[in-house]
Amino acid sequence: MVEKKSTSIASAAAATTDKEKTNQPVYSEAAVRNNFSILENSRTCQAAASGIASGALGLTGAYGFIFYFIFVLVQAILWEYKAGFKWNTFFVNRSLSITHSIVGGLFTYVLFWVFIYGIVYVY
Repeated sequence: MVEKKSTSIASAAAATTDKEKTNQPVYSEAAVRNNFSILENSRTCQAAASGIASGALGLTGAYGFIFYFIFVLVQAILWEYKAGFKWNTFFVNRSLSITHSIVGGLFTYVLFWVFIYGIVYVY
């Protein structure tokens, strides 16, 4: 009896594993790479535009960095909206729309922020 129970538990576990495998989505590697490329290009353009805006507005210190992170969140919300809030059809993980290339975008942001601030308020 105990052996039969354990085999039925094992077969139930195997059936559950098979069900989990069939429920997992399949992603095209080329499509995911393309989505990351588009996200990185848009993050770079957004960082440049918000850096120009913050430099022209004269933001300094922590307010400038807060301005950047607000625009990162706004961009992530816009991407979610554009995707119809079905992020799992475009990305493997939901947080990637926020965290992907955030540091590279920050470098671009600081570059434009300091450059425009220097042109408008220093020179």
